[in-house]
Amino acid sequence: MDLSAKSGLRWLSAILSDAGVAAPESNFLVVGAIARDLLLHYGYGVPIRRATTDVDLGIAVASWEEFQRLREAYLGSGSFTAGQRGNHRLVHRSGVTIDLIPFGSIEREDGTIVWPGDDTVMGVLGFREARVTAVGVVLPGEVTAATVCLPMLAILKLVAWSERHTYAPRRDASDLFLVLKNYLNGENAARLYEVGAHLLESDDFDYDVAGAWLAGHDSARCIIGHSDHPGRVLSAVNDILSAETDADGRLRLVGETGQDAENTLKLLAGFRDGLNYVLS
Repeated sequence: MDLSAKSGLRWLSAILSDAGVAAPESNFLVVGAIARDLLLHYGYGVPIRRATTDVDLGIAVASWEEFQRLREAYLGSGSFTAGQRGNHRLVHRSGVTIDLIPFGSIEREDGTIVWPGDDTVMGVLGFREARVTAVGVVLPGEVTAATVCLPMLAILKLVAWSERHTYAPRRDASDLFLVLKNYLNGENAARLYEVGAHLLESDDFDYDVAGAWLAGHDSARCIIGHSDHPGRVLSAVNDILSAETDADGRLRLVGETGQDAENTLKLLAGFRDGLNYVLS
């Protein structure tokens, strides 16, 4: 995706350029709300209601020692200072907050990491698959950012919601449904005719639900084709989707969107069905 002409992204180019200079070996991945903005707002013109105030970078590491070395390289460059909330947070010279999210060999079997020193647990399930399937986004100044692709962004947002909705409600739910509702932008609309032709033949065909179905289909393909442990990720995702699409359940995820519950539930069910269509 070429966003090099988007002058409003020069601030992000500066951050990622400084990060690359400070630690050329860092294998980072742009995730979170800024990835949402790059892919949907800047890429396809989708309006975004909630402004992005920080940058989340997934960092693939083999050990906590490697993560610490990378962090020290950032701090030693003069472009970053330490934040006030743990080792994961830095502040760029521009004033923008950077959250570093390490993943890789430091993960436990359940896809979580435990921060040394304070025993804080953080979920990073799906980050490995997101890194392998990342898309290159060209920013102003010819800075290329490895960015989580849309289907894997939906997976990361779903998992993140399940882990933190009790203390940070609405944010992840809103982002997830923004992806699902706008998934048929660009080339994906044409792809629906290739992989979802049966949906077009349905008497109750719904364009947005078909997009959510395709997002689920593509998510499963990313995980199956690029994961060392696809069953672990798919099982966790299906557990969340099964609970949150149960019409007799609490429907917490649907309720957090602030949108029409019936249509939102259809979107989530479409995502579930697309995911499981590949598995069937």
